[in-house]
Formats: sequence, structure tokens, C-alpha cells
Amino acid sequence: MKPILLTITLLACLLGQAQQGSITSKVFAWKDLVVEKDSSTYFMKVANGPTATLSNLNIRVIELDPGKTHHSSLAYVDAEELIIVKEGNLKVTVKGTATIIGPGGVALIMPGDEHSFENTGKALAVYYVLRFNTTTPKNIERGNQGGGSFAGDWENWSVTENEKGERRGVFDRFTALFMKMEMHVTALKPGLVSHSPHKHPQEEIILVRKGDALVLLGESTQAATAGDLIFFASGSLHSIKNTGTTPLEYFALQWQ
Repeated sequence: MKPILLTITLLACLLGQAQQGSITSKVFAWKDLVVEKDSSTYFMKVANGPTATLSNLNIRVIELDPGKTHHSSLAYVDAEELIIVKEGNLKVTVKGTATIIGPGGVALIMPGDEHSFENTGKALAVYYVLRFNTTTPKNIERGNQGGGSFAGDWENWSVTENEKGERRGVFDRFTALFMKMEMHVTALKPGLVSHSPHKHPQEEIILVRKGDALVLLGESTQAATAGDLIFFASGSLHSIKNTGTTPLEYFALQWQ
């Protein structure tokens, strides 16, 4: 009986560790991030672990000094990487093609594509790195049909006005890992709520670019401000209200 009990106990411990490692709905506040340094780069860990739809989601902030390169050219075999620039200018090179993007600029890197990031400006470059691993196999052909890897600047995103403010469409497409990946920027007028409290199967990431917000996370609320990243887990009740006196501007990302 003892070996059986020992096995059950071990499995229970492993399951508990797996559950503790999953990412749940949360506001990751910019003020709480801790700056660390490796051999060449300053970085801040935001989140790292499995979610309901991903085998792993790794989010970091990189601070890159002028003239510095984050890493030599490399490719991730089974991961997609999304870059969002917060400050400064970043040279994104993918398969030999270079594009410089500034604040609000975005790059999406497909699995297998060699890429590198360099600060070619005169000021610090600060950017978010979101790396996705899925439980389903990659489909390189689908990713190429969706447009492949790309990098675009803030001015590239089309703007549509609505009764609550503005919406900038960044992309809505197939990728190598996802049947659908959609990203836009919302500019929400002061005092307004993005939408009534609701939930959906898709997980969602919100990155606050400007302004102040009150975020509904299930049964509780939490303040958020510029630089903060918000994760809404699958099926969790959520909404966002602009509590400031200026437009609340934020990236919104979903995948399936």
C-alpha cells in the first residue's frame, strides 16, 4: 500500500505545482517590475507559465542601451514572438530585412524565422516581448498565408472613430500557431467603460499605453496605468473603465 500512497502523493504534488504555475487573471503593474541584468541586457520579468490555451506564455520587458543588440540572429522553432515598443526606436531584422519601429510599433515573428533586435537610436529603447508556445502543432504554411513575420510602426495602423473614442487596427490574421490572432489599439474617452462586464473563451492581453483605468477582474477591481499589462484568463469576467481625464489608450490582443 505504501508505494501506491507514495505515487498518489507525488502526483498530487506535481498537479499542485502545475496549477500554481498557471497564469491567472491579473494586472501586472509597471511599478512592481524588478530590473535584472544578464550579460548584455537589462530586463524585467512580467509573467511566465502555462495558460488555459497555451503550453507557455513568457512576457518580459527589455531595456536596450543605444548601439546595443538584444541577441545575435536566432530563430525559435516552436514559438511565436510579439514585440511592442514602449520607448525609443528599435531596429527589427527578420530574415535579412530590417525595419525601424518607434513607440507603439509592433513586430510579429513566426517560428523558424531568424531575427534580431538592435537599438539604433540615441536614447534607451524599451519594449515588451511576448513569446507564445501552444499545445497544438505549428503550421508554417498557414503562417505564411497570413502574411508571415512583419514589423510596422504606429503610423501604419488604420484609425476608425466611434462613439467611445478611436480604434486602430493592428492585425487580424492566421499565424503559424493560431487559427486567429487579432490585435488593435483602443482610445477610450474619459469616464466611459469599454464594454459591459463579460466573459469569453479566448484569453486576452491588455497593454496600457496612456491614461488611467479601473479593471474588473472577476469579482474584484484593480487600478491600472500606463505601462501596466493585464491578462484576462479564459472565461473570466472583465471590463475596463477610463478613470482619468484624458483618453485611455491600450493594446488589446486575443488568439484562438
